This record gives sequence, C-alpha cells and structure tokens, in this order.
Amino acid sequence: MSRKVLILYYSQFGNTAKLASAIHRRTGADILRLQVPEGYFPENMEETDQVFKRDNKAGKLPPITTKLPDLHYYDTILIGGPVWDGKVSSPILKLLQMIPHYQGKVVPFSTGWSDSRKYQNDFIMHAGKLNVTSGYHVLTHGSPQYSPTSLTSWLRKL
Repeated sequence: MSRKVLILYYSQFGNTAKLASAIHRRTGADILRLQVPEGYFPENMEETDQVFKRDNKAGKLPPITTKLPDLHYYDTILIGGPVWDGKVSSPILKLLQMIPHYQGKVVPFSTGWSDSRKYQNDFIMHAGKLNVTSGYHVLTHGSPQYSPTSLTSWLRKL
C-alpha cells in the first residue's frame, strides 16, 4: 500500500466506524470521520432510511461539516460508508461531489444490512472521473461478512 493513504468514512450507527478502525490498525493510514450537522439524520435506522429516500427524491444531499485536509497530499483515499437502500449513502455522495478533481486512487468500502453487490457500481457511477478501484464490501447480517483474513487479502491488492 502507498505511504500517503487517507481513510475518510461516514458511519451512522457504528458499523462502518468499526471497519474503518480495522483498516486503520492494519495500514497506519491517516483517518477522518465525516460528520453531517447534528440531528440531520434520526437515531433510528428506519427513520434515517425515510430521510434518505426523501432527500434522494428531492436531489438533496446533507452538508459535510468536517473540514477536509489537503487531499493532494494523499496517493490513495479509502472512502467508507454504509449501504442505504442498496446504494451509496448520501454523505458519501456529497463527499464525492466535493472531490471531483482528486487525482489519486479512490477505493470504496462499505457495510450494510442488506445486499451490497450494487454498491461498487453505484459508487463508480457517482464518482465521475475519479480513479476508482475495487472495494471491500461486507454485510453486518449476511454474506460476505467481515473477517480479518479477507480484509488483509483486500488490502494487499491495493
């Protein structure tokens, strides 16, 4: 893995945060959790899904309140987020809109309760001209599940 790596992630309920921390422990990469305004999303998953669907229908994305570092310092950015309604979560979509000119490698990772097979394609579709490579996608209640072995194997390929 490259020496200048940043892990950027959004985690609503903690699952993506756990995965981001595991990646951080194995890589030593810089890590930064993305935040949206407090109270933007409810604490309940079903209610968050309704906000996501309503915003999606209106073409609205939540603001990111986290100050991003100079991304040009990094050769690779690992971008992690939850799978919402089978898609990339809206905070990650907002992040992708914020970094359209990043020239390094962008690598998605995700956690979800439901089918995440479409996440990679959805991520690529929203990434524009970013250089997206194959990501790591796991389910919290299904397969593929997280394992230290599968994570290490994926990280070696980067």
